[in-house]
Amino acid sequence: MSQVDVRVAVVGAGPRGLWAAEELLAQAWDHGVRVALDVWDDRPPGAGAGYGPDQPDHWTLNVSSRIVGSGLGAFDDWRRGHGDAASDPFPPRSLVGRFFAESWEALLATARRRAASGCTVRVVPRRVATLRRDSGENAGKDAGWLVDDHRYDHVLLATGHAPSWPGALPASVPGASGPVPVVGVYPPDGLRTVAAGSVVDVRGAALTFVDAALELAVGRGGAFVTTGTGTVYRPGGTEPSAIRPVSRTGRFMTVKPDPSGALADVLPPDGLAAEERRVRTSRTTGELREAVACAADRLLVTAGGRPAPDEVRRVVTGGDGGGDPVAELRHSHAVATGRAAPDAAWAVGHAWRVLYPAVVWRTSYGRRRSLTGVDLLARTLERVAFGMTPQNAARLLALLDAGVVHPPVTATVGTLSPAADVVVDAVIPPAGLVPGTLAATVPGIDAGGTEDTDTGWVDEDGFVRALDQLAVIGRDADAALTGADSLNRGLHDVVPRWARRVVAEHRRRHVDDPGAEATVPLTARLEPWAVDLLSDRRRCRELVDTYGSPVNVLRTAPMVRNMAELRDAGADAGVDTRVFYARKANKALCFVDTAVRAGHGVDVAGERELRQVLDRGVPGDRVILSAAVKPDRLLRLAVDHGVTVSVDTVTELARVRDLGASAGSRRPRVAPRIAPDPDLLPPTRFGERLHVWADALRDGADGVDAVDVVGVHLHLHGYSATDRLVALEDALRLTDTAVELGHRPEFVDLGGGVPMSYLDDGAQWAAFRRARQAMVDGTGQPFTWKSDPLATTYPFHQSPVRGGWLRGLLHGRVGQQGQQGQQESAAEALVRRGLRLHLEPGRSVLDGCGVILARVAFLKDRSDGVPLVGVEMNRTQCRTTSDDILLDPLLVRTQDGPPERAPGTEGFLVGAYCIEDEVIVRRRLRFPEGISTGDVVAIPNTAGYFMHILESASHQIPLALNVVLDADGTARVDDIDDSDDSDDSDRP
Repeated sequence: MSQVDVRVAVVGAGPRGLWAAEELLAQAWDHGVRVALDVWDDRPPGAGAGYGPDQPDHWTLNVSSRIVGSGLGAFDDWRRGHGDAASDPFPPRSLVGRFFAESWEALLATARRRAASGCTVRVVPRRVATLRRDSGENAGKDAGWLVDDHRYDHVLLATGHAPSWPGALPASVPGASGPVPVVGVYPPDGLRTVAAGSVVDVRGAALTFVDAALELAVGRGGAFVTTGTGTVYRPGGTEPSAIRPVSRTGRFMTVKPDPSGALADVLPPDGLAAEERRVRTSRTTGELREAVACAADRLLVTAGGRPAPDEVRRVVTGGDGGGDPVAELRHSHAVATGRAAPDAAWAVGHAWRVLYPAVVWRTSYGRRRSLTGVDLLARTLERVAFGMTPQNAARLLALLDAGVVHPPVTATVGTLSPAADVVVDAVIPPAGLVPGTLAATVPGIDAGGTEDTDTGWVDEDGFVRALDQLAVIGRDADAALTGADSLNRGLHDVVPRWARRVVAEHRRRHVDDPGAEATVPLTARLEPWAVDLLSDRRRCRELVDTYGSPVNVLRTAPMVRNMAELRDAGADAGVDTRVFYARKANKALCFVDTAVRAGHGVDVAGERELRQVLDRGVPGDRVILSAAVKPDRLLRLAVDHGVTVSVDTVTELARVRDLGASAGSRRPRVAPRIAPDPDLLPPTRFGERLHVWADALRDGADGVDAVDVVGVHLHLHGYSATDRLVALEDALRLTDTAVELGHRPEFVDLGGGVPMSYLDDGAQWAAFRRARQAMVDGTGQPFTWKSDPLATTYPFHQSPVRGGWLRGLLHGRVGQQGQQGQQESAAEALVRRGLRLHLEPGRSVLDGCGVILARVAFLKDRSDGVPLVGVEMNRTQCRTTSDDILLDPLLVRTQDGPPERAPGTEGFLVGAYCIEDEVIVRRRLRFPEGISTGDVVAIPNTAGYFMHILESASHQIPLALNVVLDADGTARVDDIDDSDDSDDSDRP
């Protein structure tokens, strides 16, 4: 395991660098990719520039501590474990820095414990000076990058603010009596050189100014004292005589409510879903601005404030204010602390905060291009949405009352009278690429030129579009990714996407010696975990000896990646996409647990599947029942637990209604299943036609008014995105009808049929199809059992698959429902209605999750001389409703000495049932290195349907055990109970 699959450099060891390292190593460990990770930073890892453990304690968080976390867990839990009550939502940033430092130590310790994985991580305590393409003699498309002449396959820039930038003040500015020295705020060393009694001008009146003022006051021995009338400042005696903020607006930022206060979570009874949809579908900045204003109008009334639509719109456009900035700050603090009625500024700020996830989506990456002026809107609303904490506002007011801090003015620094002794530059570098950053030195990075177009140079996974193997997720990319908070891991997923892509690009897909191949080969794509397993003959023999033959070996990590691929594709189109794993694809409960932990749900097709899922603790609203036949007992179980029922007919709907009425407590949740127009799509036995459902809804037939229509369901054959767009139009029409009649549908469920590809080599698939056709036509040599034509098979090679397929579908056009009667994309149609997209894949999310291992039981010839390889399994243990599995098995030579059958031996795999056509793989196989009794045959990528959909325990042969391999190699039997199906008393 000493060989490395990929070398990665992360530049920047602050909170985002920590997150990147945690995600990359977690992905590498899960998927068996050997990563050598170096993290470069001249500061101690964890804190970055903003959270140094040596910062003064009066520099506090400006966001709630509840959003802070790492691989170590939640920051607030860590605080409690370290003796802090965790009651202050805005603790010192230095404490956060200590948390991140400890998080780094925990990650490094875990990497040391898991050294056997082949992954390494080290911190390089240096500031990076140069980053350039490797132009060596072997350089090419995948040449990699040189970080200070150290070569890496991938580089991630996770750096913070530029150390200098063109807009920064010089070392001194002109003053009435000569040059006036300029100092910065971070680190506080420059502030500590300010002499007592100095007159200090500060450029900027935002949050950095507050830090500067506190350091120049409390940092000089002053103190804040709480009295009966509020907070009072008691001087320490060495403060400046005057701290004078100078800013563009001459105003302070407003005060945000305490997270535990009454105003923090105010929402109208029905939420702001409509306004969120308006944000996501806004075509112009004006439309986005009005959506925020409408949300603020509703929030102000909900909070008990006086309706003030004109004032709200002045705040949104920045046209409010103009009065006393100190009085404005005092009023804002009174609102935030519940001592004054909510006002327009609070309402607009709260609206922006609540709508911020939708704003982030609409204004990030290339989607921002149509929103001219949106950066100005964001800066305007930042003042009211992300301002001071109540505690810091009280301290600033105390400093103003004490005369230490003066009201802000609009002027040029160094021009106020009396003349300043020193100037503090409290304006930090802006978001995006600026001269002075490492990213700005890299040839080929082109951010577009202006704020409003600086959006398309990085992808949603952080990779720079113009440059291979380079990604940027730090401050340099903040203009492309709105609100890229280094602390809040819940707002963006660019970091885990980056990690998934790096690992996916470097998966080992094939073993060096497969040991077997078909005479017309179809080479399976493998996951690294399977490569490691099948390269370890001792381990394969141990699994078969311990758990019997065959044994289904499972790994859940690829499932998480596959579901994330679908969710990400939906998110990129603005559609909330949720996967309901089709439980029938594999009965192992480890996949249920994995789907639910990843935030998705489960699709069940029978009572036992449903009971097992519910017994697993899966909540009913994360389950859909799509069974073709639903006895009353199954329906009652679903209704009693709040499971959504895909009702197949109006008659079935009536049965659900009756069961719900008899239960007397819970309204059934139903999703009518639509059968598309047979003139447009192939006929189907599933569902009812659109007009049947629409009439039932309109007439209230069969008690539809006694159920909640929470969605619309489809069950389509095949994998065509075009077919799904046709069916989606019917589904959207039915949701519109349901809304008109008072229902609140939440989703459209497209069912299964998400394509996947088992093979990497499209040319190999094409060659197989030609050979098969020639065999059928009689012009080619037979290569299948009894010349079986294999007429019905899954398309083992397809493109696009999963995420790419879903992106195409969501960008496809539907209906005449859009603006001015024009067609709109499927994504726009769903977002405009506030609908989620549900998918029910089985096979495609289990891609890469399983391998069947079976022991070779005998080698012989059929009576006519056809060579046979008998294995200890039966044909139902690797079979779907298709004719065959079109993947080549692999042979693991577990026996020492010369093979029983010579190299180049051919034969068919046959199984344990006493049936003439008991054949496991119906294509003739070749064994280049020979084969022996006791060797292990491995059939790859079989978790999706092949293991369980048709398995049988005929002949009283026990069913195969399902053995889960964890990331550390530990094997455990999945705890599914098969006792009703077979007697496993002779199995370990």
